[in-house]
Amino acid sequence: MNLRQLKKKIKSVQNVGQITKAMQLVSAVKMKKAQAKALGGKPYRDALEETIARIAHSSSLGEYSFVQKNTAATKELVIVLSSNKGLCGIFNFNLFRFFGRTMQVADANYEFVTVGTKAQQFLIHAGASVIADFSNSYPTFEESATAIFRLAKDDFEKGKYKTVSILYNRFISSLVYRPVREILLPFSEIAIAQKTEQDVQKELEYAIEPTPHEVLKGLLDFYLESKIRGAVQESEASEHSARMIAMKNATDNAKDMVYSMTLLRNGLRQERITNELLDMNTARLTVSN
Repeated sequence: MNLRQLKKKIKSVQNVGQITKAMQLVSAVKMKKAQAKALGGKPYRDALEETIARIAHSSSLGEYSFVQKNTAATKELVIVLSSNKGLCGIFNFNLFRFFGRTMQVADANYEFVTVGTKAQQFLIHAGASVIADFSNSYPTFEESATAIFRLAKDDFEKGKYKTVSILYNRFISSLVYRPVREILLPFSEIAIAQKTEQDVQKELEYAIEPTPHEVLKGLLDFYLESKIRGAVQESEASEHSARMIAMKNATDNAKDMVYSMTLLRNGLRQERITNELLDMNTARLTVSN
């Protein structure tokens, strides 16, 4: 590589570094907004789950069709949340690797609903059965939460599926996210938070109007829908976090490459100057002789 080619390569790497730096800043802003939205709704969902647990203590959940497992059904519905775009590091890779460890993708007993083109492409390529795709709702994935819930709930009540679960990257912090799979249906008493004796005492004093059955009927629907919406929000926050980290690593690598190639350029320049000086001295000695 000559000096001119090296200069062009340094300039190209610098331009790439400027692009990745800009993408890092954009992802950081989006991540903060998505993080605030995801973490802001978490206390509400936790309080809603606690409320359902208290009401369920004085009411039987078995009366509702989406509470008991469909023993006659053999298929399971899995909702998969991924990204629409790339350049987000190992965000999708970790999700699909976790996917492969927990279930057989091409198993005929599984059917999938996807949110994100990466999940759709992965599942179709693996030969899985994708019954619905909500990737076109990007970047407003939250708007699809209600449609996904109705689809899953209606098919479960018809006895088509024995379980409905959701697979996504749970947002832990700005630098940490973890793939998880959560069971949404059936909503059994196992899914209700464990209660201490003090909680039970509080439940005995819980005033419910008009009746626990009527309150639970609406709360369970609303709780499951909010779980899907919360998963979508956490997946979006995790995606922006992963992209921010990936672009930061790319920017740092670009700086390291520029530094290394600058040292190489200086070495080549010094070598050329040294060779020219040697040529001048040789020519001078030749003339003098």
